[in-house]
Amino acid sequence: MYWYYKWPLIIILLLLGVGICSFLWRSCVAPVFFTDSTTSSANTEQVSNSDTTAPENPATTPLSGLETPATAPYTQPAVTTPTAVTTPGSPVSVGVTQLLNAADGQMLADKPLAARELARRALSSPSVVEFDQTWWRAATIINQANTIFMNSAAPCPEKQPYVIRSGDSLSRIGTQFHSSVGAIQRLNELSRTNPIIHPGNSLQLLTGNWAIRVSKSQFALLLYFNNDLFRVFRVGIGRQDRTPVGTFVITSKIVHPAWTPPGKNIPYGDPENILGSHWMGLTPTGSTNQALRGYGIHGTWEPDSIGTAASAGCVRMRNEEVEELYDFIPMPLTNAPQVPVTIFE
Repeated sequence: MYWYYKWPLIIILLLLGVGICSFLWRSCVAPVFFTDSTTSSANTEQVSNSDTTAPENPATTPLSGLETPATAPYTQPAVTTPTAVTTPGSPVSVGVTQLLNAADGQMLADKPLAARELARRALSSPSVVEFDQTWWRAATIINQANTIFMNSAAPCPEKQPYVIRSGDSLSRIGTQFHSSVGAIQRLNELSRTNPIIHPGNSLQLLTGNWAIRVSKSQFALLLYFNNDLFRVFRVGIGRQDRTPVGTFVITSKIVHPAWTPPGKNIPYGDPENILGSHWMGLTPTGSTNQALRGYGIHGTWEPDSIGTAASAGCVRMRNEEVEELYDFIPMPLTNAPQVPVTIFE
């Protein structure tokens, strides 16, 4: 009986020993395995958080060998001032759009100065090309804002104060500061028929240099003040490509001009007089053909012709707009700097 019990007991003890050894081996190795797994999980979470919170330059390649989910959304962070956002495709277009949206909001809030500043920032973006859709949107906002500044006492940095002295008149002040009576009246909301000024009172003046560019293809006259785009006017040009290109200066200004085509002198008010209410004559400069005489910028009695090629060669504007432009262009042949005009295709 002794051997009958002896061998089973030995087998049981061997199995028990093997089980104990296996348990001890697993308990020693397992902590190392779970430690590696935990570290890998933490790294995965860290990379994922980095990808979803990067506001401006989301990673384009996976980090640490991990693959970014293709459907993970990119959330644009809220900003107080619109700035350029780097996104696939056009890197600046989103920022420009934000600037112009903000500018529209400022105009609606009756804050033209803030609107103009935002639009100017958009216009200066390298992604904006002259006369593209974005350019026109920015230029329109600038035009709206400066229309207000040129026709009211609303303040803007370009306006300089002048204290009226004894013996002053609007004509004298206009000549002194290369302006005009009409411009001073517009800038200060003075009566057009009976402007009265008093010594000691303050006037606002626009003092600086004007320049004009005319795009034939866009039917647009661009007015610059101290090299900044200030106003945009729609114009008509000559039929059959009669409007010349080149550089000119304004050398004459006439209110209620007579029209003098070859062999005729048609007075202002005559139905055949096509020059509208105001005339600014152009003289070629530089390498422009010096024989190009008789061209000018003038009004029209045919407002429907604006935006078309219908004139005999001059640049025509709506009467109310050419009158406004006329007021701010200094009188030629004085000590005022000449106003350059560039006409291009």
